[in-house]
Amino acid sequence: MRIESTTNQRVKAVRRLHRGRERHRTGRTLLEGPKLVETALDAGVVPVEVYTDAGGELVRRCEAAGAQVIETDRKVLESIATTVEPQDPVAVLEVPEQPGLDSERLVVLVDISDPGNLGTLIRSGAALGWQVALLRGADPWSPKVLRSGAGAHFIAPPVPISNFDEIVDAGYLTVALVVSGGKPPFDIPEGRAVALVVGSESHGLPEHIVSSCDIALSLPMVGAVESMNAAVAGAIAMFAMG
Repeated sequence: MRIESTTNQRVKAVRRLHRGRERHRTGRTLLEGPKLVETALDAGVVPVEVYTDAGGELVRRCEAAGAQVIETDRKVLESIATTVEPQDPVAVLEVPEQPGLDSERLVVLVDISDPGNLGTLIRSGAALGWQVALLRGADPWSPKVLRSGAGAHFIAPPVPISNFDEIVDAGYLTVALVVSGGKPPFDIPEGRAVALVVGSESHGLPEHIVSSCDIALSLPMVGAVESMNAAVAGAIAMFAMG
């Protein structure tokens, strides 16, 4: 199949996936560029549709796995992508089924609304061996978060939770990451499943969550800097806690 018109109904349907409401309604999202598409395939996640103006081995691999390949021109590809200069290909993906909590090292992200920070934390969790749980915040399967995650969603899929009690009831040692006044990372007791809890960029963790945690943790800082970026602080804390 080949499409060369940006007014094509199929193209319009793909473009609607730029909106969170449409992604939620359809259970679909967009993957942009070879890195994300290849990582998804490696994890056994096959796109529904693949739009390409260049073809190539990756596109042929998608087609062999069962994806429908739609050839197009650059104008159409740019219209369906969410980036100014999109990489080929752009794929439509059914959001995979979300896993349950199954790790002894869990990082709980609360109200992380910046897509870049959220994707970076998902990527850092996957790299450091921490499962990621999400309480509210940005859509983890939005194209921006997927790009920031650099394929980590398919290596260690994030787990949505509806309230913090799910973590408490699961028996984790809960550790709230706060700006100041907490213990340093190397003072956190070992021997129990642990949940590191990281709050939003602007407001940190809600007080009721901090008070319900077993321990508060703070990263030592020098100088007059008030706080760290949420993604940086979360990654350092995960690394320091091992």
